Amino acid sequence: MDLDNLTRISFWAVAVALLLLERIPSLRRADSPVQYRWLTNVGLMLLAGTVLSVVFPASITTVANAMDTGLVHELQLPLLAELVLVFLLLDFWRYWEHRLLHEVPLLWRAHLVHHSDTALDVTTAVRHHPLETIITTFIAFILVFAFGFSIQALGFYLLIAMLSSLYTHANITVPEPIDRPLRRWLVTPAVHAIHHSDHQPQTDSNYGSVLTVWDRLFGTYTDPGKAVIPRFGLGYFRQSRDTALGPVLLQPFEYRYGGSYPERCNDAQTMMATEPALPLSSQWRQALLYGGIGLCLALLALWPTALDLASVWSRTEPYQYAWLVLPMFIYVVGWYHRDNILAMTPRPGYTGLPLIALAAALWVAAFVVDIKLGQHVALVLVLQGIALCTLGWNTYRSQLPVMLLLFLMIPCGDILLPLLRGLTVKWIEWFALLTGLPHSVEGYVIYIGEHRYIVIDLCAGLAFFTLASFLGYSFGLLMFRSLPKVVAMAVLGAALGVLTNAVRVCLIVGIDWLRGSQMDLAAHQDIQWLVLLMSLALLLFLASRLQHDTWTTASDRTRETPDWDAGRYGPALAGALMLATVGLVQGLAYRSENSAVTSADSLQQLANHYPGSRWLETENAESRSLSIPFTKTMEVVLITPVSDTGRLIKSSLHPEDNERIWRHTDTGRHRDCLGYSCITFVHTTWKRKGSNDARHIFYTYYVGDLVTDSKLTFRLARGWNRLTGSPGSVGLIGFRLLNDIPPEFILISAVQELRADLHATVSSALASNVR
Repeated sequence: MDLDNLTRISFWAVAVALLLLERIPSLRRADSPVQYRWLTNVGLMLLAGTVLSVVFPASITTVANAMDTGLVHELQLPLLAELVLVFLLLDFWRYWEHRLLHEVPLLWRAHLVHHSDTALDVTTAVRHHPLETIITTFIAFILVFAFGFSIQALGFYLLIAMLSSLYTHANITVPEPIDRPLRRWLVTPAVHAIHHSDHQPQTDSNYGSVLTVWDRLFGTYTDPGKAVIPRFGLGYFRQSRDTALGPVLLQPFEYRYGGSYPERCNDAQTMMATEPALPLSSQWRQALLYGGIGLCLALLALWPTALDLASVWSRTEPYQYAWLVLPMFIYVVGWYHRDNILAMTPRPGYTGLPLIALAAALWVAAFVVDIKLGQHVALVLVLQGIALCTLGWNTYRSQLPVMLLLFLMIPCGDILLPLLRGLTVKWIEWFALLTGLPHSVEGYVIYIGEHRYIVIDLCAGLAFFTLASFLGYSFGLLMFRSLPKVVAMAVLGAALGVLTNAVRVCLIVGIDWLRGSQMDLAAHQDIQWLVLLMSLALLLFLASRLQHDTWTTASDRTRETPDWDAGRYGPALAGALMLATVGLVQGLAYRSENSAVTSADSLQQLANHYPGSRWLETENAESRSLSIPFTKTMEVVLITPVSDTGRLIKSSLHPEDNERIWRHTDTGRHRDCLGYSCITFVHTTWKRKGSNDARHIFYTYYVGDLVTDSKLTFRLARGWNRLTGSPGSVGLIGFRLLNDIPPEFILISAVQELRADLHATVSSALASNVR
């Protein structure tokens, strides 16, 4: 089993087991509120994990597995000896790291969030501010690079330390006869509970992670048998409002050494009594019932779209933040604004049906032309329509800023990426002009003196933009009530994301110029970590300086008994209409798919017709690619879908070279004419890393007799063929040049020849089916 998977399974298994033990009264150390803390603690864990995935795309175990240098690696110790050495070394470092987080004022600002929890249980173990998580992870990477731990030794310690953290934070008591001998060597819940006391001498003790040896050795050990814990938490941030996720994220910037803070609540029971929850009225129970039915029907229809959306989040780094959108939505609606929402009266009806009709039309159009983005937008519009049918216009409008949060689930990189990539080129160009550096620009290639930079997709800063936009919008929801203010916070976050990437690329160019050589990609990651940390800190700092809106709960409840208004069926009807529409369109597409001749059959016949043809590898099984030698300096690449629903994967068009990496540097158009007949091609230019060698690729799409360079036109024509069941070949014709473009370069005659061959193979396949 993969080490990362083993760690995740162990984490959840132990966490669940300890949570169950905490529910047993005889084992529980003290009563602790759940609903006021768990959402915040788990939210911090999810947020920190998302931020880390952006800052450090590779896990620390992945890096350790690739290391073949370092002090420990050079010793070549037996595995058992290395396990012991690395365990002691890392636990020693964890002691001093933890102690420095307390003793260095700047680091304490990030770490105090862990101690501001007013109770102690398993969820406290994952309560860490994203800034602290970035700092400690970065230090861990430095240790791995310096010492070269084996993945076995590193994984062993990380697993033990993680399980120890869960155990030592658990709200359980171990019998004194068992705990006393254990704590002579190991950190136990009784030992670590002292560290979470609000009495500062106790807080500044018992820093150990797994072993108590270091605290005893350096004089920071406090014996649980001789200490009394007055309260858990800190002497500040003790008001009930301080437990919410938004205020917790701002605590590092609101903390002032020696500052005065409001009178704190005395205990957990007082905190729980300060915010009574409104009961769920009969109107809300009725509205949620029919709204749930409508939601289930809609998801039953659109589950393939929902799965595709989740797959984009999983495999694409800039959209991994989207896993937090639904938890944030549930947190804001189900807890943060709960009383405000429950004080209103839902008015179920048919108000959202026009929005459902619009979503259905959009989904059908996007399905026909195979545009995933349109289907994703339609899914979110369906959620909005069902919410509108469930809540009624007045309640929905009051919660519009929260409802619009769901649109951040939609991946829109295909729209943003070219813009951000071009802007990155401009940042470097403006930096060179400002500093007087010699430079020139060729598409996405920038020359700074003798240094050459190719701005690829990863350099565009899309991950900075999307994560900062989400964080800005989320902070806006937690701080403000009006939509313009919330959107302004999102715009502020997006602007900081763009500026973060600008600082990153300018630092890279400037440092390279001063050093006289270009740094490697690992150094790029270090700079990325630095500037992202600065950006997040600046966003949180600005949020802490803005005046928050005052929240008041005004009830408009008018009745407690449900009336039998037919409008209650609005949400269920909305879901049923979506299910019927999607089912009808998919049925038509399925029927046409069974009657159509697939283009893959014609490609197979072409492979037999042209000697020297070879099949190219593709990223997945949705399409097939055939390479045909055309001239000594050019080859034809034909790409066709394997079915009527398959997509064209253009990666097989890219230059082939196992020894060097090719970067896409420019995209343009090339038009060929022969008489009155003209064809326009997409022209992409590629340059090899570390060289000025260039490759040129031309391609165009075809659907039956139509030839076009427009992806949208191609998808529209293909979608129409799918619905009508019209036979014909579908695919892409590409030309891959092995050298520079010749002076007289004509492609239209080659396209006409290949189109004639494709028509012949399709006709032959149709005749075979008729017989």
